[in-house]
Amino acid sequence: MALREAEWAKATQVKVDPKFFERLMTLIRSHQRPVVTGVALGGFLAAGGALIAAAMWHTADPYKFFEDRSTWNEMLGDLKLSAWDVWITYFSEVSPYWMGHASETVQRYLRFELIGMFDELGRIATEISGTLTSLAWDVMDYDMKLVTLLAGAGAFFTLLLPIRATVAGRIALGAAALAFLKMLWSLIEEFIGKIKALDLKLETLGHKIFELRGLFSVGDSKLHLKPVGYDVNLWVPVTKESQ
Repeated sequence: MALREAEWAKATQVKVDPKFFERLMTLIRSHQRPVVTGVALGGFLAAGGALIAAAMWHTADPYKFFEDRSTWNEMLGDLKLSAWDVWITYFSEVSPYWMGHASETVQRYLRFELIGMFDELGRIATEISGTLTSLAWDVMDYDMKLVTLLAGAGAFFTLLLPIRATVAGRIALGAAALAFLKMLWSLIEEFIGKIKALDLKLETLGHKIFELRGLFSVGDSKLHLKPVGYDVNLWVPVTKESQ
């Protein structure tokens, strides 16, 4: 069952075109020139140039985040297989042949601690996978909105540039540039808010993983602790033959 779940997790990954971002950037660059020209002639060269540069800097390839999500889904499948392997190995290879305090201690450790930690790791992996999925779609949404905004503004500026020498043309160009920069700022602000929330969530999950890693390390050389069932004298064979 665990193997089927792992295979199902890999098979149900969303397939994303790896060339999507490359084509998107080609579109952005094709519309960027008339927009920059329009903003500059509209009287917002410094502020507009800086804002457009910031918008370009925030573009990213969503394919990378989908790939990271797929990696975490694969790790989730590996975790399920590992937990199942530990459980079956002990209760089929060890438990039937050994009894005593150590055997009971290890059994309690598996039932109430180790498997629970595997489950918690699985929940964290699921949350990270979901967070990366949200991040990937937010990045794609931002990229698409940016190219749409640049395309619309570029077409509008192209219409206004021939009449820029007239008073009405200069006024219209300045108003269009200001409206464009306001929409661009709103888009960047919205995107940063989403990324900030997801980043805080990923940081929290990273702290949980660090704590769990400490729990998996049963012994520590400085404290001179030994893992459960370490003392061989506490293991009692069920029969002499099994010993």
